[in-house]
Amino acid sequence: MEKSRPHNLTERSGALLAPFKEWGWLQGARDSIRRMLQQRATAHEIALGCALGAFVSITPLLGVQTLMAIVMAFVLRASVPAAIVGTFIGNPLSWPFIWVSTYLMGLQMVGLEGAFDAAAVQRNIELLGNALLDPSPQLLDATAALFWPLLWPMLAGSLPIGLLTAAVVYYVSRNSVRAWRSRHMASGTAASE
Repeated sequence: MEKSRPHNLTERSGALLAPFKEWGWLQGARDSIRRMLQQRATAHEIALGCALGAFVSITPLLGVQTLMAIVMAFVLRASVPAAIVGTFIGNPLSWPFIWVSTYLMGLQMVGLEGAFDAAAVQRNIELLGNALLDPSPQLLDATAALFWPLLWPMLAGSLPIGLLTAAVVYYVSRNSVRAWRSRHMASGTAASE
């Protein structure tokens, strides 16, 4: 008896996340990477997708990074699944390091003097929380005015750091895909997995 396909959005998303539920997150990630390696794309297309995902994950534009990676991969004819996997470089463990490094690099690039004032950061966080709870136009304008001086250096600094990260990820990904494929082609298991 054939299994029926999920019909609504909840069922479809549950089916998409099934490997992560059944085997745990690490096992699901390993399965996603294996599927990425087995797709009918060249090592260059997969590596370019990973590099594009890594590049956009360095930007401070949370919430749109995956969408940016998908669009860039589509436009540049890179592997879209690999671009999504590449965005995993930006995660809650790496964000503090990414944000501090892009901010400091950006300060140097745009020629701004910058120091972190803990009291100002606390006020900004409270203002952001208030803006999210009560999104009045005046409060949103005040929040944007406070965060632009922080966001602008981070955007500028993310370009060189993102390009360097993308270059490293491209090189490592391309060589890893080639090695994985040659090892599995030699043993004859690449097509059967």
